[in-house]
Amino acid sequence: MLITVTLTTSLGFTSPIPPPPPMPALRAVLTDCVGTIESTPTLEIEPPWLDCPPLDLDHRAMMLQTEDATATEPFGAEGSTRWTINGGWGVDVKETSNNEYQLGVGMQWFLVDDFAFAPEIRLWGFSQEVDNAFGCSFDLLFQWHVLRGENWTFYGDFGCGMLVTNHNVPFDGSQFNFTPQAGIGVTFDIGNNRRWIVGVRWHHISNASLYQNNPGRDSVLMYTGLSLPF
Repeated sequence: MLITVTLTTSLGFTSPIPPPPPMPALRAVLTDCVGTIESTPTLEIEPPWLDCPPLDLDHRAMMLQTEDATATEPFGAEGSTRWTINGGWGVDVKETSNNEYQLGVGMQWFLVDDFAFAPEIRLWGFSQEVDNAFGCSFDLLFQWHVLRGENWTFYGDFGCGMLVTNHNVPFDGSQFNFTPQAGIGVTFDIGNNRRWIVGVRWHHISNASLYQNNPGRDSVLMYTGLSLPF
């Protein structure tokens, strides 16, 4: 203090320089900081995944079913393709003792909604008065699903094919024939994007007079099968 008075007197100051304010103790500063932190309200932040549904087995199955239902293309949609298997039996309308049996595979390519190009390859067996016959045909058909319900469709189909057999069909005809045909049918949804098919067709066999004899044969063909997704 004496030094301060001496310096101020020698420098010409009439009043002494005031001393610096006292510094607070370090313990007091730390105590104030801790108290401030403790008095601050805690922010409760919930993690974003709490809003998600629980992923147990039931919920996972429901999620998968929903995804599958969304991904499944509706039956008959333009551009969709399917394949078919079918079997049938027919009877000659003129001679009921003449029967025909067929087993076939084919496809459905929907050119526009509900209208499909439906070619088939079929194996045949023919019972007739002379020389029962076996053969194979390639048929170019078209299907138009004209009526549609929630789980079914009603369609008409038409087309023509070529048939080759090991014996003449009819027995007094030829081994090579054409097969114009037309009919109606119904498809039923049986689950997993599969369809049960039931139908009936007029099935004609004729060589179009390419040979000397062309008796022809007309049958009513009933068939059933499945339409399956690729």
